[in-house]
Amino acid sequence: MQYKYLAYNLDEGIIKGWVEARNAAEVRDELVEHGYKPLDVSTGWHPPTVEDLMPSLFKVGTGELVRFSRQLATMVTSGASLILTLEMLHSDSNSRGMKRTLTAIRKTLDEGGSLSEALAAHPKVFSSLYVSVVQVGEMTGRLGLALEQLSDILEAENEAKQKAIRTMMYPLAIISLSMVTLFVLMTVALPPLLAVFENMGAEIPAMTRFIVSAMAAFKEHFVALIVSAVVFFIGFKILRRIPSFRRAMAMAMARSPILGSFIVSGEISRLSRTLSLLLEAGVTLAEALKLAIGGIKNQILRDVFLEAEESLLTGHGLSDPLKNHSILPTMFVELVTLGEQSNSLQSTMSDVADAYQKQLERQLDSLLGMLEPASTVVVGGIVGFIAFSMFVPIYSGLNAIP
Repeated sequence: MQYKYLAYNLDEGIIKGWVEARNAAEVRDELVEHGYKPLDVSTGWHPPTVEDLMPSLFKVGTGELVRFSRQLATMVTSGASLILTLEMLHSDSNSRGMKRTLTAIRKTLDEGGSLSEALAAHPKVFSSLYVSVVQVGEMTGRLGLALEQLSDILEAENEAKQKAIRTMMYPLAIISLSMVTLFVLMTVALPPLLAVFENMGAEIPAMTRFIVSAMAAFKEHFVALIVSAVVFFIGFKILRRIPSFRRAMAMAMARSPILGSFIVSGEISRLSRTLSLLLEAGVTLAEALKLAIGGIKNQILRDVFLEAEESLLTGHGLSDPLKNHSILPTMFVELVTLGEQSNSLQSTMSDVADAYQKQLERQLDSLLGMLEPASTVVVGGIVGFIAFSMFVPIYSGLNAIP
């Protein structure tokens, strides 16, 4: 029988896959034999649960995860037991997803598992980086510090994400409202007016006829357009599973004039902050780099730092391979080189993280400053075009009245 498994170890993090076995116990034994901690073993199909049907109800947001990490760190540092802390966090949480997760974590701890093992069973909530940092904290006896550092990383990421969302809210709201207004004008107000003026014998301007024809074509092919959009979306999702396509997309995004600077600054800030906090916690550079690379989302940048990791493991420096990639800012590479040479990489990475975080915030502010007037001009132009197309036939109709 085919079994689906979810397992974890420190070197590889969370893994999942399928295996042929006679029963679930055999799968668990095989995973343990190969050095993995079994987290879940099940047959391939099961009836859909409420969480499967409505995942948004049970999703744990970044803000909720930050609060959980910060409160857990405070309680652990003060000497409170994990069980008591989890009970308190469970009662204080308003998130259904977090409550379910905390209940499952409490059950694992009651069965004798460690906190990192309990967290690893929930990869949709706790990333492999999160689990690994907690495990390092458990091994070094500095769990409170590890959780504080995770809170700092998550908080910085959440602030950047929220700022990006706030930056886009105004232009999107203006454009959305304008599109609704235009749709109402073109479908409700314009057609009756045109019918009246045509009966009066007034000449309909070419610009107005173009808008009416475009709207008629849209209505006629509405279903085809929806089907095409769905097919495009599904096709794109399938293509994203192809490694070469993902790499091409990652390269295009990282090299794009506007979006590229946001991606590179964000990834460098996240990696630098993670490296700094892990090194401060006593994690070796090789292990810290491995964990930090796991948090990089852009495939091209991940490959660059994987090359640097390989160089580090073979006894060479961290900065030398970075110099061969023009996608990385020269300032970042030089700072890594200086930190490595002066044996102060931890503090240097902290400074780099702060610098690129501020740079990212400035870029977002600058983008917002451009988007607000640009969206106003574009939308105003479109609305003006439609309004002009409506008023011209009105005047033509009035002139046609005897």
